[in-house]
Amino acid sequence: MDRPRILVIGAGLAGLTAARYLADAGQDVVIIEKSRAPGGRISTRRSDGGEFDHGAQYMTSRTPELNAVVNRLAQSGILAPWRPGGKDSSRPWWVGQPGMSALGKALAEGLDIRLRNRVVTIATTDGGYRVEVETAEEETYSISAKRIVVAIPASQAHALLSPLDPSFSKITDVEMAPCWCAMIAFNAKLDPIPDLIRGGPSDILSFISRNSSKPGRTGETFVLHASPEWSRTHLEDEKPSVTEEMLRAMQAMIGDAFKLPQPVHVSVHRWRYAQTQTPLGVPFIANADSSLLACGDWCIGARIEAAHQSGLAAARHITSV
Repeated sequence: MDRPRILVIGAGLAGLTAARYLADAGQDVVIIEKSRAPGGRISTRRSDGGEFDHGAQYMTSRTPELNAVVNRLAQSGILAPWRPGGKDSSRPWWVGQPGMSALGKALAEGLDIRLRNRVVTIATTDGGYRVEVETAEEETYSISAKRIVVAIPASQAHALLSPLDPSFSKITDVEMAPCWCAMIAFNAKLDPIPDLIRGGPSDILSFISRNSSKPGRTGETFVLHASPEWSRTHLEDEKPSVTEEMLRAMQAMIGDAFKLPQPVHVSVHRWRYAQTQTPLGVPFIANADSSLLACGDWCIGARIEAAHQSGLAAARHITSV
């Protein structure tokens, strides 16, 4: 049975940030991640029509710690500025190259990550905790840790941690919104369409993004995110009906002056926990002896950088106790 000192559950930005800080501080760290790649919602899908950043579209940076990460990755070509037509902020927008997933891969480099592994249960032991893990092949194994950092969506974190300690019951105060995402490719550039269109309060779509306007991309690709309200109402709808509704909504937002041609690729993805609407209000949450911690953007807010701040705060707390 493995006995790492610290186990991090989740390889999104919060988990990767915590693990990197702890590993650099000399701690033994293992990350368990149920997906096939690190990065969480900082993700990219590829198709014959081009690439799609179907999760986070870009990142901003407001803290010295994240600025240092951004500068380092920009110098190495992993991050690049994105200046789409219709950009509605003076703050720099950064994107990964050749996709947003490049950010997660860069931050994961050199860390001990077990991908396509899912934590089933956590149990207390005399020396800490025993975690039962299931692999993609449906095999199970145990891994022990003195501390555990849970860096997954709030409801999932609550399900794992609340049976162990009542301190984590307050996670139920967090509200996260779902999001349906559509990925659409065309065989020629659609010049009349701006690179970025924001939806209004009553619109089905919260925005339309020309993904191919980002540096290092190919094809003529668009990413559509449905609004939180529409996504919540249609969360369990079948993919064909969601696709049809989102394509109609795209045409409505573009207007009747330009008729969308037939796409060469269309797919949709459902993010159950896409955006923090009501955060916890603290950088992380821990039990009394700081042997169990939970972190994520849901602790602070909806931006990518909130996940970085939360993971860093949790890791710094561990090294201080």
